[in-house]
Amino acid sequence: MRLVRNNSYVSSKRRTARWMIWAGLIFMVASFPLTLQAHLVIPAYVTLIIGFILFNTGMPQSTKWGRHPRGDEALDEVLRRLNDRYTVIHYPNVPGDRPEHVLVFPSGLLVMTTRDVPGQVKVEANRWRRAGRSVLALFSLGGPQLGNPTTECERQQAALRAFLESRDLAGSDLVEGMIVFLNSQVQLEVVSSDTTVVKLGEVLGAVRDLGTEGLLPAKQRDDIVAALAEGDGVEGPTPLPAHEPARKRARAG
Repeated sequence: MRLVRNNSYVSSKRRTARWMIWAGLIFMVASFPLTLQAHLVIPAYVTLIIGFILFNTGMPQSTKWGRHPRGDEALDEVLRRLNDRYTVIHYPNVPGDRPEHVLVFPSGLLVMTTRDVPGQVKVEANRWRRAGRSVLALFSLGGPQLGNPTTECERQQAALRAFLESRDLAGSDLVEGMIVFLNSQVQLEVVSSDTTVVKLGEVLGAVRDLGTEGLLPAKQRDDIVAALAEGDGVEGPTPLPAHEPARKRARAG
């Protein structure tokens, strides 16, 4: 498999998360002296609320972009056994609802929308529900949020189609979506879903089930990859070995 990664985007997201955390702390600390003055009670609470929102928005983002393996790295590990007709592009410079992960392969393009939530998750008729949520989770203190992956994936697919059409590239009619749950502690119940829903360990099999019909010739795939790999700080496309290097495995052990 070949790999493209927008390192500048990752770095930007990491910096933004750190900024939000520090700004949130500063606002929350600054609110306390204000509470000591009766005429500044309302500004104090406004400052505290702003700080609380900034801090608790930044913390999940900091975890997402600062941990290893990140979502893109986890996908690399399960997809690396694919041959060089497959290219995965992480965080391409697509306007609008940027798809985070796009796989270009002989049968088309696949937008992979990820979630990192643990626990019981159920989807029925594209409606999502997460069981056993605590009150703290409602304020983002419970880690990554579920939201509606189906709606997000559909928006990302639409953005990718629009990008391809704006560049007069093939494949806009061959865009599909997949929702991938990265957390090993998730318990999925898929009653019905218009979009394929899998756990991380099931991604490779699901991709292979999409087939290898040559709807996109090599030249068209290369043109698509080149367009999605544009921008400063973008690495690739580079070959990803089918097996993890022995030195890395030994260090991990």
